[in-house]
Amino acid sequence: MNEKTEDPTPKKLRDARNKGQVAKSKDFTQTVLLIALIGYFIGNGANILEDMMALMVLPAEMYGHPVSSMIAPISTEIMNRSIGIIVPPILIALILGVFAEMVQTGVLFAFESLKPSAKKLNVGANAKNMVSAKNMVEFLKNILKVVFLSILIYLVVYGALGDLMLVPPSGLSGVTAILAQTVTQVMIYTSAAYLIVGFFDIAYQRFQHKKQLKMTKDEVKREYKESEGDPLIKGKRKQLHQEMMQNSTIERTRKAKVLVTNPTHIAIALYYEADETPLPVVISAGEGAVAKRMMEVAEQEGIPIMRNVPLARSLYETATVDQFIPGDLIEPVAEILRWLESEATPY
Repeated sequence: MNEKTEDPTPKKLRDARNKGQVAKSKDFTQTVLLIALIGYFIGNGANILEDMMALMVLPAEMYGHPVSSMIAPISTEIMNRSIGIIVPPILIALILGVFAEMVQTGVLFAFESLKPSAKKLNVGANAKNMVSAKNMVEFLKNILKVVFLSILIYLVVYGALGDLMLVPPSGLSGVTAILAQTVTQVMIYTSAAYLIVGFFDIAYQRFQHKKQLKMTKDEVKREYKESEGDPLIKGKRKQLHQEMMQNSTIERTRKAKVLVTNPTHIAIALYYEADETPLPVVISAGEGAVAKRMMEVAEQEGIPIMRNVPLARSLYETATVDQFIPGDLIEPVAEILRWLESEATPY
């Protein structure tokens, strides 16, 4: 009975999300960042190299000039070049990091996860988490990624051996071009491979997340009771409501002018006073035990009981409590009222 065989309920998933417990892949986020940064460095590599070379030759440019006169321009140059090198990658990493997280989890503000918790300070629990199955899987994944990357670099370099053989006669410019081409290939292939791994990891993380949140049958029942109410209590509440409605129906019957029945299963109480209502009004209606009780009350109160099967059925099916009788039933009801006036005693 304690086996967690049931899928997590929407409430369980919602509560976990509020705590910041959602399925997300760090590999996917890292891959998105890697691709973005690689794309940036490939597209803007020349400018970055230019800025770095400019910083390297600044000391030589200062040579022969008074230090006091060079501090301001050199500082400005260093700041501008450094900003050009450092700030764009940081902004790219920040924006795309948030984007990659939102793609997986949507907009999520889990402030509860920021609250201090004694569990976070529990050395024993933390040590246990370090050797958990989840962390072991992450460790193995990292090893496989390193092995995979090593094989990939080997294959790219091996494929570029022909070009590397041309390095001596091509000079320094040739070396730079060949190395740039080789590194670019490694980056592109690595990004493509890691992106595939990232998508698989998303599926795996979602599977694991759902598995961790699985519930026992007792937990599902308990949650249902907490959210919907105990079925026994709900049943009792419904019963009390029905009893209250029945009591109200029966009490309203005491004010009726006449009770129309069919003769034992349906009862409709009609009220009519010429100076109060232009047409007869249905003040209560019931069937079964309620109808029987309405008849008993009518007898106790001396209210006439008219047994008319077609009229009783029509009133019960088409009339509404606290409303005038339907227009097509005015004539048969009027006959009953005329009959009542002609009778000196109850029926």
